[in-house]
Amino acid sequence: MQHASHNRLRRAVVFAALAALLGVVSLTLSQCTMVGDNLTGVGLTSTAPTTCVKKCNDLYDLLFKLEQKKHAAEIDVCQSLDDNQAKADCLAAEDARHQQAKADLTAGKTACQNDCHHQGVGSAG
Repeated sequence: MQHASHNRLRRAVVFAALAALLGVVSLTLSQCTMVGDNLTGVGLTSTAPTTCVKKCNDLYDLLFKLEQKKHAAEIDVCQSLDDNQAKADCLAAEDARHQQAKADLTAGKTACQNDCHHQGVGSAG
């Protein structure tokens, strides 16, 4: 009985840590603002989109590594189950969750990179 409680506690700690990290990341990303071109239409740096894309890639790499760690922890929890059917169901559910999380991360990376190419684009008029 105590073994199951320990796994639940570990799972709760993992979820809380990941939720906190995702909260910090979302706050960080929401601080970006769209900026207009300066009066002459010429920017001072030509590396802005490249820097932005690098930040997107770095963030994706960090989040992907965290997802891999979460997946490994969840697999450990599933493996600790005594009932074979429950273990199989747990592993199948975790695999589906992991695949969806990776797809969401990839979509987020693409959206982030696409936003890099729209920054600094002003409107005429």
